[in-house]
Amino acid sequence: MKRVLLLFIVSIFTFHSKGQVSMGLRSGYTAADLEMTGKTGSNLDGDHTTFHGWHLDLVINVPVYEGLYFQPVIRYITKGTNYNAERPVKPELSGAYLPAGSRLQLNYLELPLNFVYKFTLPGGKITAGLGPYIATGLRGRYHYDIVQNGRNVSNDSKEVQFSREANDNLAVVRMNPWDAGANFAVGFEFNNGIMLGANYSRGMTDADKNDLTTSRNRYFAVSVGFLFNREDY
Repeated sequence: MKRVLLLFIVSIFTFHSKGQVSMGLRSGYTAADLEMTGKTGSNLDGDHTTFHGWHLDLVINVPVYEGLYFQPVIRYITKGTNYNAERPVKPELSGAYLPAGSRLQLNYLELPLNFVYKFTLPGGKITAGLGPYIATGLRGRYHYDIVQNGRNVSNDSKEVQFSREANDNLAVVRMNPWDAGANFAVGFEFNNGIMLGANYSRGMTDADKNDLTTSRNRYFAVSVGFLFNREDY
């Protein structure tokens, strides 16, 4: 896998040196969530709300044929979810100190591999594309509150373990080290090099290492950036 990634990077920069591709940088806002089915009593159970994060992209345009481009993106991104702030009180647990999740933050290195078509208009080009993505987990943090009778007493956090081992310990938060899914993107490239874009990404793999639940990453992102060179125009 590492050899394939290295070969891919070397190939891109070789084409770039020959003036056959263009590159750009962009960054922006990410609205993420964790779609989960099943209940186990684990750390990831509960009602989820939107996690507000960010991303940073290296965008690569590889011309294929008359307006069609292969556009891989090397993306650093924060995904995750927030948990509902409501703390229902169970009579049988009255007075007990209980942990309750507040936020799960996951940092990934992601590689969307889109095929993009560019429609020329006055002032620039509209872009639309889709493709798969793969991602590897870099680090993560699970934040939780200690609750008594529905009231927050204190808060703490623990590191997320990206591991292939099963999540069979309630004291540990384990996530799959790999993520993969589909990506859909639209945008506009101005003739002065400025890029505006938006994309929706939906995970297809189970992110939580628990056999009784299925958790999938998903997010919507908006970006602004700049193309450094204009070989594709």
